Amino acid sequence: MTTEHIDLNRFIVDRLDASYLWIERLRDDITDEQFYYQPTADSNSIAWLVWHLSRWRDRTSAIVSGETQVWTSEGWSQRFGIPEERTGLGDTTEQVTAFRTDRDLVLSYADAAHRTIVDRVLKLTAEQLKEPVKGLPGEPRPAWRVLAGVIGDSTEHVGQINYLRGMTSGLGWR
Repeated sequence: MTTEHIDLNRFIVDRLDASYLWIERLRDDITDEQFYYQPTADSNSIAWLVWHLSRWRDRTSAIVSGETQVWTSEGWSQRFGIPEERTGLGDTTEQVTAFRTDRDLVLSYADAAHRTIVDRVLKLTAEQLKEPVKGLPGEPRPAWRVLAGVIGDSTEHVGQINYLRGMTSGLGWR
């Protein structure tokens, strides 16, 4: 039996792409009412979830790669009117509810953050993937584990996005 080794970078990108596909679909057949819908006062909206997921991908991949976040380098923070350090992690109910940023801006940042994380991951060497990453919550861990966490986070938030979309659109959203 022959065992082929899988390119870890390509595997990570494949999983990030799979989650991102669902975000791209938000351009089709979704109203602003659905985009900002919160089932309860302390629930997240699709808009906030897309932004938070994109911020986390951008920030985490910047730390792993040693590059600058596109949130700051490309002026997204100013366009959103949100402080550079804010990622959504720890946002209050009031901050989530107040998040009513234009859908095209949210989805454009999601595009930029996705393209950037893909580019960053594809450039990482095998040695870089093994290096411990500092500057994120928890103990330092190898970059590949940090990126595996981003995959899990992406999957979780896309599931939440799809659940909210189903709540507002019924079964036809797929």
